[in-house]
Amino acid sequence: MLPPNPPLLAAHSELWAGLLAFDLDGAAQFSFSQRLARDNGWPPAFAQRVTLEYKKFLYLAATCGHPVTPSDEVDQAWHLHLMYTRSYWDDLCGQVLGFPLHHGPTKGGAAEGHKFRDWYAQTLHSYHAAFGTPPPADIWPPAAQRFGEAPYFQRLNRKRYFLVPRPRLHLRGALDWRAGAALAGALLLAGCSARLPLNPFDWYGTDFLLLFWSLCLTLVPLALWLRHRGSGPQEPYVGPPPGTYELARLAEGGKLLADSALAALAYGGHIKLLPGQKVVRATPLAPPPDPYELAVYELISLAGTDLNAVRERANAAGFGATKAIDKQLLANDLLLAAERQRQLDRLPLFTVLALGAFGAVKVIVGLNRDRPVSFLLLSLLALALAGVYFHQHGAWATGRGAALLSLARSQVRHSRGGTPSTHFVALTAALFGVSGLGIIGLSDISELLVPPRHSSGADGGSGGSDGGSGCGGGGCGGCGGCGS
Repeated sequence: MLPPNPPLLAAHSELWAGLLAFDLDGAAQFSFSQRLARDNGWPPAFAQRVTLEYKKFLYLAATCGHPVTPSDEVDQAWHLHLMYTRSYWDDLCGQVLGFPLHHGPTKGGAAEGHKFRDWYAQTLHSYHAAFGTPPPADIWPPAAQRFGEAPYFQRLNRKRYFLVPRPRLHLRGALDWRAGAALAGALLLAGCSARLPLNPFDWYGTDFLLLFWSLCLTLVPLALWLRHRGSGPQEPYVGPPPGTYELARLAEGGKLLADSALAALAYGGHIKLLPGQKVVRATPLAPPPDPYELAVYELISLAGTDLNAVRERANAAGFGATKAIDKQLLANDLLLAAERQRQLDRLPLFTVLALGAFGAVKVIVGLNRDRPVSFLLLSLLALALAGVYFHQHGAWATGRGAALLSLARSQVRHSRGGTPSTHFVALTAALFGVSGLGIIGLSDISELLVPPRHSSGADGGSGGSDGGSGCGGGGCGGCGGCGS
């Protein structure tokens, strides 16, 4: 379902395979990416991504045919690798690249600055041509940012100095919806406080409701946006094509993984779906070849098994086949680690709880003073329902995973027609919900798979949700061009 490797990458597949297999860490307990993260104050996952982008830069230096310039982040990886002299000169240049790749600083001056900006622009263009996607913006920023910030980098001993970030005001993008909402909330509070007591619990109902709703409409969207931002940028995925059930696991928080396999098994004739949420094995067909489908198939007996029990077991993170899928998704930076999911979900959860506690105190105060609190109680109920929804649709895929899902949905949507394969059926069920099977003519499977509204497993699925090179600026500047 994903596009094949771009022609330029396929033309040098042996070199690219060699770079991907090149071990920068060796047997060191303190690995290359760990040192890169420590030296630059980066999260380990970001340092690993920069290491991969460094290998892509090396590939461009060897194949693109013009001088190339790295981003500052990639340049830091290059600097560090140069310290590993045997690894760099003997292993990388001598064995993988087959030529010496030198690193030289800029000579300074306006002409040098224009030259390296031009090289950097060419490098970004060649990156897109070679890998089929634009480079990730958080590692390969625009030239204005890359060269505008570079002269200000300095080494700093954090044991001697505290770091306080300088406020950054972007006038063009400052008044977006988040800033506008915060500004409106601040103005509202200022206007209210000018004529009301300082203690908001002494305010009359209308004034307090206006305050409470303003806080909800400002803080809850802000918390959700911060959670979304914490999942990472939604940049194109570059890596080994994910399997059918890896894509299915990414969709809808993983809740439709089992249903997608059940739909494929039923379509392929390996199982029979029965009324009353029951399923039995069909005989005498051979077991399915896909590892996850086989694992689900083996959960079903010849005498019949409860569908909800199969869903709960096959969706669980501890289930062997599901665990293997999650491991691969984590390795490809498509799925958020469980601890990261919990961290991102805490902000909207605590925001809802704090607002709920704020409103609950006012309810108690109002009841003690014989004041009407019905509208506030309805507001708290709506807030509670929103909190339950946020909890059920918590952080799951990374930004890169979300971008991959969006691409997969578009491809599946435009590929409908003809006789579907079992994998297409599985993807349709995962990406568009079990009810989406009706669109491809499988209403009989859809109707038997959709669980009753009153029952849902802990991890069960729901049926209907849609689911010589150069470096520019900074510490090293640039060097004379290389290329192949």
